[in-house]
Amino acid sequence: QVIVLKPIQNAMKYDKTKLSVKAGTVVEIIFDNIDFMQHNVLILTPGSMEKVGAAADKLAQDPNGAAKQYIPEMPEVLFSTPLVNPESKYSLKFRVPAQKGDYPYVCTFPGHWRLMNGVMEVR
Repeated sequence: QVIVLKPIQNAMKYDKTKLSVKAGTVVEIIFDNIDFMQHNVLILTPGSMEKVGAAADKLAQDPNGAAKQYIPEMPEVLFSTPLVNPESKYSLKFRVPAQKGDYPYVCTFPGHWRLMNGVMEVR
């Protein structure tokens, strides 16, 4: 399964807020950054968006935050892309967790995660 995910220009939102995937399968998300600023995609454990978002906010204060791609080092982050520059693409290939549920995905560039998020439904 290949999913193309893009930001909505000037809106700090993804063009898809729901992705449906099958448990245990291999999925490729092609993140096509058509926006004018950097974004990333982090796929998280169910129910962890607020916790990871708060950790990402702390990285914004960290002098090394950009070098860490604003990706918090914590077990709740299952898969992630680096920051993707404007007009660039990044392919993220991973095996979907076997556990069914709603896995949030977010952009952790400072200030983005509250608006720029969605849910990967694992069925």
